[in-house]
Amino acid sequence: MENYEYDLFVIGGGSGGVRAARWAASLGAKVAICEEDRYGGTCVLRGCIPKKMMVYGSHFADDIKTAKDFGWDISINGHDWELFRKNREKELGRLSGLYSNMLEKNNVKVINGRGKITGPHEVEVKNKVYKAKSIIVAVGGRPWTPILKGIEHTIDSNGFFDLTKRPKKVVINGGGFIGVEFACLLNHFGSEVHVVIRRETILRGFDNESAAFLQKQMVDAGIVFHCNQHIKEVSQEKDGSLKVLLDKDASLDVDQVIMATGRKPYVEGLGLDNAEIETDENSAIVVNEFSQTSCPSIYAVGDVTNRMNLTPVALQEGMLVAENLYNKKNWKMTYEHIPSAIFSQPPLSTVGLTEEEVKEKGISYDVYTSEFRPLKYTLGDRQIRTFMKMLVEKSSGKVIGLHMVGDDAPEIIQGFAVALKAGATKDIFDQTIGLHPSSAEEFVTMRTPKKK
Repeated sequence: MENYEYDLFVIGGGSGGVRAARWAASLGAKVAICEEDRYGGTCVLRGCIPKKMMVYGSHFADDIKTAKDFGWDISINGHDWELFRKNREKELGRLSGLYSNMLEKNNVKVINGRGKITGPHEVEVKNKVYKAKSIIVAVGGRPWTPILKGIEHTIDSNGFFDLTKRPKKVVINGGGFIGVEFACLLNHFGSEVHVVIRRETILRGFDNESAAFLQKQMVDAGIVFHCNQHIKEVSQEKDGSLKVLLDKDASLDVDQVIMATGRKPYVEGLGLDNAEIETDENSAIVVNEFSQTSCPSIYAVGDVTNRMNLTPVALQEGMLVAENLYNKKNWKMTYEHIPSAIFSQPPLSTVGLTEEEVKEKGISYDVYTSEFRPLKYTLGDRQIRTFMKMLVEKSSGKVIGLHMVGDDAPEIIQGFAVALKAGATKDIFDQTIGLHPSSAEEFVTMRTPKKK
């Protein structure tokens, strides 16, 4: 019988890896985990948490404008970006420390260094080989940037969080959720923002009507879109500024260029070939419904599998692997009715199917929409609006998709996600009393389907 040093070895100290390690240890497994960076992963260090802090920070200028409409005599005297950055990094350091302490309190062996698979039951970290009966790969993803002349003058989405001063004028390349969020928060901090996108619209994969509504709100806020364009070249001028040449012979002179062109699984140097682990055309690790790779003793969770790249999903995937391995469960991960949000300004949030997915599936459906100016903004001149959309399957009456663009959309959609998960019908929504006055009540007062 093979002599294993650990029951489980986890490669990667982000959300999914830490959850898997801690959960497995709580079920009695002997567990080790390795991480080359601080613990916490993309979410804590370079994604969800610092991004949301920056969104909060950028909101204050807008809140002060709204306060004036309500009679408050308030002025903005400036913003200290470096102080904000230092306070943010201090909190991220505290959170990362909590992750490490939580692992150690659960008797997980914490190892610093990049892990490399050297066999079906072996992981090498800093020239030392550890043997484990099972291995979980949870190394996440890294920013992907295209090959173009002058790419060395740009920063990626990780580099964005290292900026020591706010760029006065910036080009953001990409119309996905990262580019949209960066564009909105910098715009609200006071930067002149230009967004270069390859298509006419932003947020491919989200409900088209909702994304188009958000894009118009962004334009109204002063963000400039350069649609159906690519960046051809970035060059640095003598004064340190950057010249961005677009493929339609237009050029922009800016302080900073941010490549928000997506992320890819971080599999380089991981040694997947040593255990014959299959990857797809995008370098993502291929797994079955139990997160098991083509090597039976090795599992993978989170962004490295490129299934649904959300922190709560990685947490659930990691927990289910631990339960199946050490609590004799046979649980499969399901990906229906998972809510998500773009923390743009205003935010976009969604749960269930988009209208495009409903059409693709051939489902007969009704669609309900509502657009209005929230009460909060009715005392001033700004035309900030909210959009809400509901998709209902005709045969069953079930609500199969909810989409919202507007203040508090993520908080509102999270609550309604429970209803969709429970299979609530439109009749149930109609019978629910609205909480007045609120934007959320609009989802239970929609009565007339939209003509298609």
